[in-house]
Amino acid sequence: MLTIDVAILGGGASGLAAAVALKQQNSSISVCVLEKNPRVGKKLLITGNGRCNIGNLHFEEKENYYGSCTQFLSDVFSHTKDTVSFFQEMGLHCRADAAGRLYPYSNQASSVLDALRLTAEQLGVILHCDFHIESIQRNGSRFILQSENIQVSSSAVIISCGGKACPKTGSDGDFLPFLMQLGHTVTTLTPGLVPLYTESSQVKSLKGVRVHAAVSAWGKNGKRIAGDKGEVQFTDRGLSGICVMNLSAWNIAKIQYVSCNLLPEKTNEQVAALLWELYALRATWRLEDWLTGLLPKKLSHALLHASGVEKSFEAPVYQLTTPEIEQVSKQIQDWRFPIVSRGTWQEAQVTIGGVPSHEIDNTLMSRLVKGLYFTGEVLDVHGGCGGYNLEWAWHSGQCVAKHIAAYVKKEACYND
Repeated sequence: MLTIDVAILGGGASGLAAAVALKQQNSSISVCVLEKNPRVGKKLLITGNGRCNIGNLHFEEKENYYGSCTQFLSDVFSHTKDTVSFFQEMGLHCRADAAGRLYPYSNQASSVLDALRLTAEQLGVILHCDFHIESIQRNGSRFILQSENIQVSSSAVIISCGGKACPKTGSDGDFLPFLMQLGHTVTTLTPGLVPLYTESSQVKSLKGVRVHAAVSAWGKNGKRIAGDKGEVQFTDRGLSGICVMNLSAWNIAKIQYVSCNLLPEKTNEQVAALLWELYALRATWRLEDWLTGLLPKKLSHALLHASGVEKSFEAPVYQLTTPEIEQVSKQIQDWRFPIVSRGTWQEAQVTIGGVPSHEIDNTLMSRLVKGLYFTGEVLDVHGGCGGYNLEWAWHSGQCVAKHIAAYVKKEACYND
């Protein structure tokens, strides 16, 4: 049996952050990270397409987070180090882009993992991989965690095992039944930060097209749910890109359609005037070339079809009618795509849902099981694209470390 002070289930971003912060708080506390993969940080290595969008300078903006546990954001953020400082103390330096997104200077996710892993080892954290948990029980004042090969006894446990997003990295939700055995519940889980799928007939011809647009999600009640701007990427099944994935942070059941404004910097009147200008300048051109330079050709062709223009693309532009031009103008600013489903867990960057706020306190400790703490994605909180989810990982790990160090010290004094 391995007897330690703190066992951390999960060697991902928040688990490693908690381990490092714990040893920084009190070097005498014994800490063991229990990871089911052959090595820690597998999911971290693929973040940001391998570059690792490590955080965001605007991480405290609450509108970038969703879920019941957002009520704890202020407490967690205000009592922990910012990401730049946290990693700088490990020798890892970051740079920010124009949008405030943070990246390591190396632009390599492996640098972030190495900083965490090597610092943890330097501080004396035990990294125990290939740990496939079979049971977790409370035995008096201690927890007993059992795997096939080893039994671990600890004063406190941190659950940092993530949700169900990107299961190929080991984040497949297999620990959730154990949470329920401990008396906890988990809200309905859905894939987050994924593409949104529409009727294939609307987008099949647009596969591979990228365009800057303003996108907005609209509910069945006719009300706007959310909006964002950025590059929209069309696939043969739907819409993707950061701005679209941010819309997917909302429950798909609430979204009836996504509206794309292809010229968001222009007013209705300006778009109409621009189309009439092109009509006059290109009156004898073929219809298929009418919007050349304004929109990608494949997109302009699909737009004309969606606007109800049934003329041949070989027809001259001057054959367009006033109602047709007016409809094209409206379509440019409000091209609607009905949403029929969202991307899968394999495509998801984050899990929507988790342990609800009423089951934990503002230290992220369980209200049901003393000495049981939670970090990261296992909680009912998730952020939009741009480093916000890793911000939550680093800060929630530090927060738990701060409070658990005091808890372990108190328990040791009590048991003595």
